[in-house]
Amino acid sequence: MKTDALFYELFKIAPKSLFELVGLKPQGAYVFESITAKTTEKRFDGFFRRTDGPGPNVFLEVQGWYDPKIYWRTFREICTWYEQSDSTEIFMAVILFTDRKHDPENRSLSCIRPNRMIRAYLGECLKKTGDRPGALTVLMPFALSDKKELRNAVRKWKTDIFSLNLPEYQMKILAELLVYAVLQKFPELTRKEIEAMLELTPLDKTVAGQELIQIGFRQGIEQGIEQGIEQGIEQGTDKGELVGEIRLAQRMLKRPVSPKQELAEKPVEELREIFQQLETELDDLS
Repeated sequence: MKTDALFYELFKIAPKSLFELVGLKPQGAYVFESITAKTTEKRFDGFFRRTDGPGPNVFLEVQGWYDPKIYWRTFREICTWYEQSDSTEIFMAVILFTDRKHDPENRSLSCIRPNRMIRAYLGECLKKTGDRPGALTVLMPFALSDKKELRNAVRKWKTDIFSLNLPEYQMKILAELLVYAVLQKFPELTRKEIEAMLELTPLDKTVAGQELIQIGFRQGIEQGIEQGIEQGIEQGTDKGELVGEIRLAQRMLKRPVSPKQELAEKPVEELREIFQQLETELDDLS
């Protein structure tokens, strides 16, 4: 669920980023949606529908674990969707593996042109796109293998995000997703390593920083982005992480997103119960 939420938020803001990532050149404008194949109650990780004329339906599966049936499952779900819809457009199926090791490499199905099936590996795709600023910047941590590169890279990525010609609230969401991607890629980072990596304005020198320290490190990431990443991130507890995951899950389920302060005031055990319920609902959609 955690990785799916990251891609859901990214492609909702910038649908064309998927095409850039996997090297496709769409012939028109696309919008990103979440759809369900009703017979199996399977929600696709992503669906891209052209908005300015006829064009291929693009189905996305983000695969972050080893599933020997991933190719069969993807085609089955696409067939189910076409059976239920009136669409006569051709399709492209994109299976995006977060790591090459998750690919079972047992494709025994083939598409009849002009339909296409594309398998792609996230790290390799990101290296091909280069380091120019764009919405895909938030995924760049997945292209790194050495934590030593993060310290300088994160600063550049942050600058790149805030240089984009996007509404301010979208840039803040992308900055939030960047931090989330770093933590997903390098979950073994210690607090000191993260502090060094994000080396910004020392929190203990600002009033806002003192508040972040009290609320918690992970919540500090959330509020540090909302108040301006320049204020930095210093310390924390698990409460902030739970707050962030609850809010992402609510977005995925298209629910009203709870205010951060409201969640931060709840006990950790209550936050865990809320998140577990949301995660169960998301798993039921998968």
